[in-house]
Amino acid sequence: MREVIEIFKELTKIPHCSFKTEKLKKYILDYAKNVGYQTKVDNAGNILAYKNSPILALQSHYDMVCVGKAPEIEIIEDGEWMMAKDSSLGADNGMGVAMMLYFMKKNDNLEFLFTNDEEVGLIGAFNLDLEINAPYLLNLDSEDENIYIGCAGGVDAIINYPLKKTKKIGFVYDVEIKNLLGGHSGVDIHKNIPNAIKELAFDVDEVCEFVGGERRNSIPTKAYAKEFVENPYGKEVEVFDSGYVEFLKSMPHGVFEYDMEFDVVSKSSNLAIVENEKIILSLRANSNEKLNELKEYIKLKAKNVNFEGEYPAWKPEVTTLAKILKELMNTEYKVIHAGLECAVLKDKFPNVSMASIGPIIQNPHSVNERVNLKSVEKITNVVEMLIKRLNNG
Repeated sequence: MREVIEIFKELTKIPHCSFKTEKLKKYILDYAKNVGYQTKVDNAGNILAYKNSPILALQSHYDMVCVGKAPEIEIIEDGEWMMAKDSSLGADNGMGVAMMLYFMKKNDNLEFLFTNDEEVGLIGAFNLDLEINAPYLLNLDSEDENIYIGCAGGVDAIINYPLKKTKKIGFVYDVEIKNLLGGHSGVDIHKNIPNAIKELAFDVDEVCEFVGGERRNSIPTKAYAKEFVENPYGKEVEVFDSGYVEFLKSMPHGVFEYDMEFDVVSKSSNLAIVENEKIILSLRANSNEKLNELKEYIKLKAKNVNFEGEYPAWKPEVTTLAKILKELMNTEYKVIHAGLECAVLKDKFPNVSMASIGPIIQNPHSVNERVNLKSVEKITNVVEMLIKRLNNG
C-alpha cells in the first residue's frame, strides 16, 4: 500500500487539472516505457499501455477537479486519512492511476487505459480511438469499496435568463456566502449540503449582480451579489428585474427520485453556476429515459435553455467480472449516481466484461476531499487477487 501511496504523492506534484493534463500524460508515457510497456496515444489524449496478451484491462481517468489552491497540493495524513490543505486532493481518480502504475511495474500481461478529461464530460472516453484486447475491464473510479455495475447519465442545462434592468435610486451592498462544505454534485446530492447559490438567493430581494459556484459538477461553496436597497438619498443604479431572484429560488437543486432496489438517488439536479443571466444546472439520472424526463422538466421551467455535455447511463448488469469480484470482496452490487466511463466504454466494447471498484473517497470535487488509507490497501489487494485469479484461469 505504501508504494501505491508514494506513487500517488508523486502524481500530486504534477499539475493535471481537466484540460491541462499534458505534464501528467508525459509522466505516464515515460513511466510505461521505463517498465517495458508499449504505448499508444489518441487525439483526445487517452493513453493505452500494453504488453504481451493481456488478461485484464485496468482503467482510470488522469485529470482531476481543481478546487481551492489546486493544482498546488499540500498532502496531509493523520494515519487513517489523506487529504490536502485548502484544495481538492485528486484521489478521484489519481489513486486509481497510482494503482495502475504500481501493477504495471509488477505485471507483464495487462492493459492499462488512462482516459483524459473525464471530469468535464467524459471527453476522453467519448473520443477514444484506441482498441483494448483484454476480455475484462476494471474501472478504478468508484469511491466506497462496493462493486459497481451501473451508473448515472448526465447533462448540463444552460439557461439564458431574459434579464431586464431598471434604473432605480438607492444603495448597493456587497453580500457574500463562502467556505461552505461543497461536494460532488452526484454522490453527495442527497446529503443536504447547503448550496451557496440557493442560500444567497433566499437572503436577497433585489440585486444588481449575482454570481456563484465553481464547477458544473460541484455543489457551490460560494456566491456573491450586489444587493440593492431603494432609498431616495442614494444613487441611480441599474437593478435586475423583480423576477430574477424569484427565478433563482425556483431553480431545482437536490433529489428528484430515489431507487430503493439499489439504495441510491436515481434523479437529481445541481444548481451549479450563476453568472448573472447565465444559469447552469447539472442533471443526473440512472437511466437515459429518466434523464430525458429531467430535460423536459427544465424546459418547462425555462424557455431559453440549451443542453450540452450529455453522457449516457450505464445500465446495471451483473457481468462475469462482477461475479468474480463478488467472490473476492464479499460486498454488494451497487449503482452509482455519478458518471462512470464504463457507460461510454460499454458502447465501444460491448463484448468486454466490465465492473468498477475503488477505495473510500469522501467529499470529492471539494477542498474537503479525503481518501481512506486502509481502503487503498484493501482495493489494491483485491486487484492483486483478481490478477492472480485470472492468471490461474
